Amino acid sequence: MTPYVQFADSRKWPWEDYYDQPQYDMSDFEGRTTQQTITVKNYPWEDWYDDRTKDDGTRWFEDGDDMQITVDVDGPDGIPDNPGDVTWYKPVRTEMKANQSFNMGVSATLSIPLNKKLRAQCEQAAQAQINHQIQLTSNKRLDFEIARLKNCGELKKNGIFFHPASPYHSICADVVVTAPGGRIIPHTHNLPKPNWVDPSSSGASSSSQNLSEASPSSLDTDSSESQKLSDGGDSDQSSSELSSTLSSQSASQPSKEDQQEVLLTVPKSWQQPLSLP
Repeated sequence: MTPYVQFADSRKWPWEDYYDQPQYDMSDFEGRTTQQTITVKNYPWEDWYDDRTKDDGTRWFEDGDDMQITVDVDGPDGIPDNPGDVTWYKPVRTEMKANQSFNMGVSATLSIPLNKKLRAQCEQAAQAQINHQIQLTSNKRLDFEIARLKNCGELKKNGIFFHPASPYHSICADVVVTAPGGRIIPHTHNLPKPNWVDPSSSGASSSSQNLSEASPSSLDTDSSESQKLSDGGDSDQSSSELSSTLSSQSASQPSKEDQQEVLLTVPKSWQQPLSLP
């Protein structure tokens, strides 16, 4: 539903309420001469005065008698005497009208589609096109991230990177370089040198216990570079603690039972140095 308000104003332009219509002089009183017989009085002061006499000496018309004369009379000839002359102007209404209208109302449209299947297919096609564009954008983004990871990794392996204060440091800030799988970077461990105590002393059993607890199996080689970075400090710390523990006890010759017990807990690579003559 849609409400609406309409206003319309229709009129002619330029607007004239009335106009002056000229009125011409159509008088026609002369232009054609005609002969006409009229009866007049015979007076001496008139132009038609007749003082003629007969053969016997008498007058044809005495003074004051009626007589018939023929005169030329000027009459209308159908042509205005003063053509083109405007005598006055007559105001005439133009009958121009101005139409104005003002409408208010509400309009509603009811539409029932007759091709629901085609419309659904059109919507599916549009959604498929949108999904296709989204996937293309995702592929481009994946290519960009992989290229950034590869280039940043190669540069970091070569010791090339942005300064932390550089505005471009964030480009490779999230790239971490580690050792490839199945490869161990050459490294070293500080292994403690065992010191033996006298088996007759009261500390022989505690010495063997300390040796079993300080087995080098916990100091084994790291399998990944991330463990290498974190375990390097831990190995050195455990080695120093073991050395301080063993050096605190006095050196003595262990008994055969203690020797066998120690050999069971010591790796084969350590058995040769630990054997007694």
